[in-house]
Amino acid sequence: MFFATAPHAAAPQEGITRLSLDPDTGIPTWEVDTKGVHLRLTQITPEQARAFMLGRGMDKQSVEEFAHACVYMTVVRNEGKQAIDHNLADWHYLPEGSGQPKALLTKHDWLTRWQPRNFSRPVRLAFEWSQFPVEQTFFPGDWNQGMTTFALPAGSRFDVLHRWKQNGRLYEGKMQNVQCPSSFD
Repeated sequence: MFFATAPHAAAPQEGITRLSLDPDTGIPTWEVDTKGVHLRLTQITPEQARAFMLGRGMDKQSVEEFAHACVYMTVVRNEGKQAIDHNLADWHYLPEGSGQPKALLTKHDWLTRWQPRNFSRPVRLAFEWSQFPVEQTFFPGDWNQGMTTFALPAGSRFDVLHRWKQNGRLYEGKMQNVQCPSSFD
């Protein structure tokens, strides 16, 4: 279940995906709170992705490949009372109508794909630092942000299964009905 909300809605309900639109840009943000973990995805338009990567010296072919993925600014916050261990390898997404979970494209996936292009150290570092960390421990109150990407066509809808470990036990939250930009042009 998911709800569209006003920018200053009441306290969030556990496990309910909320959608809001930036009043100035119309860019959508999805948020969900599950067992003390807050996840937020804000759509990054292809134009924004291009500008960001070109501004860091990336070649046009790589920029276009990145801009033709569904790119999101991702924020994870530990609002609980115990540390959580996050690993993007544990996250998956479910394209609408598919039922088959797929792995996110991590910074390691992108850099492996682009290795033959031999990026300069500054370009590679700028890309790595802009991406959401693949692994991290979040202590109570910790948060981090970075880009995540999903290999889907423009306009696709999907659910995100985000997972974390706490005291050695695996937990899962589900963000529902996220949508890729309607066009990558």
